[in-house]
Amino acid sequence: MLCDAETFLEIDDAKIVAKALKVDDPSWCNTKFSDNKLIIQIKTDRVESLISAFEDYFRNIKAAVDTLNALNNK
Repeated sequence: MLCDAETFLEIDDAKIVAKALKVDDPSWCNTKFSDNKLIIQIKTDRVESLISAFEDYFRNIKAAVDTLNALNNK
């Protein structure tokens, strides 16, 4: 079974966050941005991998946004 999922998050500095996440993209995941939208696409044969990948992305997004906010004194 192919699991194919995509999510969009509207965040400040989407370009910076996407570039930070892109480094760790496995071949079956893709991170990109458009305007202030962060876009994550995941395609895998295992639902467990899909869930784990999203969990990792969300954890890393939170860390990136928290870091940017601290640097910008928000």
